[in-house]
Amino acid sequence: MRLLMIRVVEGVGGFLLLLTVAIVINKALREMGERLDRRRRALLEPLVFEYLGATTSRPLRDVLPKPPSRRDRRLLEQILLESARLVKGSTQERITAAFEGQGAVREAIRALESARWWKRADAAEKLGLMRSQAAVEPLVQRMNDPEPEVRIRAARALGLIRGRTSIRPLVGALADPSRWSAIRVAEILISVGSEAVDELLAAFDTLPQNGRVSALDVLGRIRGLCALGLMKSCLLDPHPDIRARAAHGLGLIGDPGTTPDLVAALQDQEWPVRAMAAKSLGRLGDPSAILPLREAMKDRRWWVRYNSGEALRHMGNAGLEALTDMLGSDDPYARHMAVAQLEEGRVIDQFVAELTSTDTPTRAAAIRFIDKVTAAARIDERTRQAATTAQEGVRQALSHILRAPAPPGGGGVR
Repeated sequence: MRLLMIRVVEGVGGFLLLLTVAIVINKALREMGERLDRRRRALLEPLVFEYLGATTSRPLRDVLPKPPSRRDRRLLEQILLESARLVKGSTQERITAAFEGQGAVREAIRALESARWWKRADAAEKLGLMRSQAAVEPLVQRMNDPEPEVRIRAARALGLIRGRTSIRPLVGALADPSRWSAIRVAEILISVGSEAVDELLAAFDTLPQNGRVSALDVLGRIRGLCALGLMKSCLLDPHPDIRARAAHGLGLIGDPGTTPDLVAALQDQEWPVRAMAAKSLGRLGDPSAILPLREAMKDRRWWVRYNSGEALRHMGNAGLEALTDMLGSDDPYARHMAVAQLEEGRVIDQFVAELTSTDTPTRAAAIRFIDKVTAAARIDERTRQAATTAQEGVRQALSHILRAPAPPGGGGVR
């Protein structure tokens, strides 16, 4: 038994010794390989940069002193991939030609068929940086890969390659029932920019409802003027989500000519559409929308009132005057929101500071304004803070106003 234990200990010790030796050898080989890589890369990088900066059409192989070894091809691919992330235009075209000439595109396309999903994902990412049109069809096929990460990387690669044949499957991918996937595809299409607009418009009617909502979002964020007709028609769509997204998109595009359409949308039966229309009118800044926005501040939905008040606040002096005038509205909801927006725009703080002005008309105007505020709704935390931290004269004037009885009919929501 004792002899057996000794043998076991010797065996374990021998195994650990062999494992240690293997680790040391592996580390030494790895460090040796890294040193060789650094040495070869230092020789190859200047040649690659010379090729990328050349004005002639010489292929990369003519710049190299000899046919590249397997190690050199790997290093050349690394250098070109790093450069592809930074350059554009003709230099990018030379990088694509180098990848195709070295056979890197063919190898990456073959890797798309790997049984290991991470290798397929890595190959899709590389093909996007290579930007070769030869990769479009294989990447389109990967859009149906069972692994979500492969699908997303294939979509991103198609977005980098661009061109009608690569953008079309991205537009179709907006119909993906996974909301997360649709959002990521939408971001890719937005990065593509105006090149995606024609495909989005052509495919819009064929998309399901969720796909059309995403398409409208993309068109709005791209700010494509040629999408205005579609968005105006979508304001009449039977689905409220599409109407709301169309209203939002019109605000992003920013054409003042769409003001009448958005004003009409303020009367929509669904409050999200009204809220988005009010928000977009604030972006357009058309003074003709001030009166409809004042009426929308009486809406019983908080978001509609808030967006309407915020829109008025962003319309300069005319909008601020409209908010101030709303302090005397018969509608308590409108008065309440007018106070909130005037506080958020620091208008109330400005009038509070003018309570001690030496200019009599200015001081009188400030007192009248604060009277309106206290009668209209309430003094929020910001105004209470002003009453405790402002100078003595301001505190006394504000305290006198707050103690005064409210005018008849001036009560509001507290």
